[in-house]
Amino acid sequence: LGIEKDNTDNYRKLDEQSIKVLLVRREEYPYKDCYSLPGGFVLDGETLEDSLRRTLKRKTGLTNVYSEQLYTFGEVDRDPRMRVISCAYISLLNTKKANIKDAMWMDLEHIEDIPMAFDHGNIIGEAIKRLRGKINYTDIVFHMMPEEFTISELQQVYEKILGEKLLAPAFRRTISDKLEDTGKMTKNAGHRPSRLFRYKR
Repeated sequence: LGIEKDNTDNYRKLDEQSIKVLLVRREEYPYKDCYSLPGGFVLDGETLEDSLRRTLKRKTGLTNVYSEQLYTFGEVDRDPRMRVISCAYISLLNTKKANIKDAMWMDLEHIEDIPMAFDHGNIIGEAIKRLRGKINYTDIVFHMMPEEFTISELQQVYEKILGEKLLAPAFRRTISDKLEDTGKMTKNAGHRPSRLFRYKR
């Protein structure tokens, strides 16, 4: 999962932040022309984490990606070819740093309109539940943010994940200890410049 800025045609409005999920369009059966999550079979001599790192590097070009084990999916009929048990991971990254190969970023809000292979729609749903459950008591969201951002952009990401509007003054109070001022300002035309912040590691 990552965050991308969707440019707006209205110069008076800030660009919208949207949550993206990395998907692959299948070129073979089953589920030909449907979309699936990046993955594959664990090779002989590989641990689950080795397989995860190999897949991420192949699809994104990145080696240092925040990942955590999400859930094990083992319904009997989840793959029509054979019995397959999948150990899913959630990985959060800055999309600007990724060099995507044989995959594409899709808007999370449109996932329900996309033909999904296997039970991967359910896996995405579980990933969002995990992210939503941890966002308020961990710093997990910053793995998806760019190096510098405005507080309004960060609040927008929180709102997208939580599915609810947040009061700006309250959000600023709760998030201020996690941020440091870069001393820079945005240079967008059409509205007042905003301060740029970075995550205080």
